[in-house]
Amino acid sequence: MTVSSAYPKSAMSWTEAPIPGFTITSAFVVWLGMTTVFFPVLVQKLHYSSSSNNNFGSERVLLLPPISILGWSIMFFNNLNVLIAFCEIALGNQIEFIQSDYQNLLKEYRDTKTGKPKKAEYLAGFAYLSTPLSLRDMYDGGQKWSRMWSTYSLWDPSYSNPESFGFFIDVGNGWSTILPCLIWNFAVLFPRYFVPNGNDGTAVVLLGFIGACSYWQILYGTIIYFLSFLWNKRYQNKPLVEILGFVGFANGIWFFFPIACLWASYKLLLSRDPQSIFWC
Repeated sequence: MTVSSAYPKSAMSWTEAPIPGFTITSAFVVWLGMTTVFFPVLVQKLHYSSSSNNNFGSERVLLLPPISILGWSIMFFNNLNVLIAFCEIALGNQIEFIQSDYQNLLKEYRDTKTGKPKKAEYLAGFAYLSTPLSLRDMYDGGQKWSRMWSTYSLWDPSYSNPESFGFFIDVGNGWSTILPCLIWNFAVLFPRYFVPNGNDGTAVVLLGFIGACSYWQILYGTIIYFLSFLWNKRYQNKPLVEILGFVGFANGIWFFFPIACLWASYKLLLSRDPQSIFWC
């Protein structure tokens, strides 16, 4: 005789259970905190605070490397861009799911006959940012993360269309900008490895060249995207506040920060002194 348990087994494994308090928003905060603050603290403690690598004098104890405002800005943007790049890769890998989820959002937020909103679409954005995450969501191919694009499609449906410019520029940026961002982060934290050795300035020139190419690609794509958005009048019938927040501010990050990065690339190629650019 088989004795069944009084407690029914859950079909959900422990990796699929939502982590309390862990959402899309908190994941962004944790990622940026770990990569932009915690990791530099470790670098300072384990690398620069040792006697062989301490350039600041034995009496001076620093919590963080003496990175300049420009250096911190570059590192913050790079870390944010790396996380978004994985979402952009998910945009390409999960496009069929994104199209299906977008249609579901349309039914929920818009009247199927008139096309007018049934309820404020910004609620969909906040609902996405509040999406609970599990451990599995960190490695399952990004389906929950890809809902970023089905939600954003409420303001710009080109992101659920694999034939659009917005789709291809973002998927392309996802695959091509991660490595340059990591190289530049390394240079910000360890600029001495790029200081010219005698007459050999290959490392710093290559760093400046990589930055100029990569950040111009990001900036150019953002400019063309803004022009495409305006040219196709995708702002019509949308509240101005939503357009400024979900389109203007969100994409503006990929306009202003790459300009700063291009300036740093120019200064690197001109002076070939990464320590004076990235550090105070």
